[in-house]
Amino acid sequence: MVVVAAFLPLSVVAGGIAADPAAAAVLPPDNPAADVALGSTNLLTATDDARAQEGVGPIPIDGAALDALPVAEQVFVLTNLERIGRGEAPISAMTTQLDAYAQSGANSEGDPSHPDTLTGGATAYEAGAVWVGGTSSALFANYVWMYEDGWGGSAPHTPNADCTSPGASGCWEHRDILLKRYSAVDCAGATPVPLMGAGASTHMGGSIAAVFVWTCGSAPSDENFTWGQAEAALGIDGTYPTSVAPGVKADIALTPTAVVDMTTDQTGNGYWLAAADGAVYGYGDASVYGSMLGVALNAPIVGIAATPDGQGYWLVASDGGIFAYGDAGYYGSTGGMALNAPIVGIAATPDGRGYWLVASDGGIFSFGDASFHGSMGGQHLNAPVVAMTADPQTGGYWLVASDGGIFAFNAPFSGSTGNLSLVAPIVAIQAAPNGHGYRMDATDGGVFCFALPYLGSMGGRPIASPVLGMAADPQTGGYWLVAADGGVFSYNAPYLGSDA
Repeated sequence: MVVVAAFLPLSVVAGGIAADPAAAAVLPPDNPAADVALGSTNLLTATDDARAQEGVGPIPIDGAALDALPVAEQVFVLTNLERIGRGEAPISAMTTQLDAYAQSGANSEGDPSHPDTLTGGATAYEAGAVWVGGTSSALFANYVWMYEDGWGGSAPHTPNADCTSPGASGCWEHRDILLKRYSAVDCAGATPVPLMGAGASTHMGGSIAAVFVWTCGSAPSDENFTWGQAEAALGIDGTYPTSVAPGVKADIALTPTAVVDMTTDQTGNGYWLAAADGAVYGYGDASVYGSMLGVALNAPIVGIAATPDGQGYWLVASDGGIFAYGDAGYYGSTGGMALNAPIVGIAATPDGRGYWLVASDGGIFSFGDASFHGSMGGQHLNAPVVAMTADPQTGGYWLVASDGGIFAFNAPFSGSTGNLSLVAPIVAIQAAPNGHGYRMDATDGGVFCFALPYLGSMGGRPIASPVLGMAADPQTGGYWLVAADGGVFSYNAPYLGSDA
């Protein structure tokens, strides 16, 4: 058996491969210390055993279901399950064009080449190619690419022909190609679209090849097998692992694509939704200026806040990492700090030149022109803090706990549900645009108003997904609620669309 690989750069890009410090698995640019020899004649078992050595769970698929797919599609599925198991986003789809390139490589028993332009006209930015000879098994190809791609102790025991000695530059190059991370930085903030093609031949004992490219913006027009179709066909959970902050949202079965918060600007003519994986969706006149979708996050996104003019916004992760887009200025973060409790929300100052972060223990972190007026950090709480909102009149803020308890700092206290028995926990709070009152919403869509009129809610009505955020409409005095599936519910506020 001979294995060769080539990484074929089409352009120099920023970002690139980045290790996730939160992941247990070994990720590029780091690599395993040594090959993992096959420990079982059952290739699925052997793969699971090798994954376990990296702290990665078993491949969540039935072997018979995998065997029912064409070999090329098996390569696509296995590649994505290796990526997902390590906290990486899946390759989005196979395309007819890239399959043809890969098949040509399999037929000629070598690395496939790649197109410069994808079907439909999109540019291919960087490409990677892998090939294995002497097998027709996708599981075996995946094993040697992923787990026997380093130095095997001697040339005869090293399947990777480019790994000619310990530490040679060709060692683990197949694995690096399969596990490459695609950053939004590479697309100047736009969402990268990773794609692949695969092919197999039975000639001379078998040959399998795959080619990987990514593009920016629109997907090509010849996708023939998407990750969504693979999930549906095989009945597998294709979400990639993440974690959510302790408290209410940790009790909800959130996927990385779950919408966790929403915001609007001072016009109220649009709103943004933010998902745990860093995706941002804009509706009405709310333009999307960038997102963290496709970027390896150390912690999930938990909140979003817009600048007053609606020309930018901030995302905050549960570790306090801040990601600023448009005209939103970066004023600092807690991303590199050891926190006593995870960050659960963000609020911008009225002039947009600063922001506060709040942790589930009630701790407050002020940045820019955001003044510190006090916090609940270090004090006993009956329930974790889940959100905050700024008082546009006083420059103060309110914190809300999951039981509806309100903590006011340089802002008037207008009431709470702290002494009530709630059907569902509180998850969000929004102040009135004039600062005269606030509203809270619960995961069942219930809304509680203090010094403000009640305009309706989803409380007591069936909803497909828990409500996790809300935003106030400064024009109408109404409000929107958003559910984890992206559904938006409008109350005396215009419905401008959703991602449900």
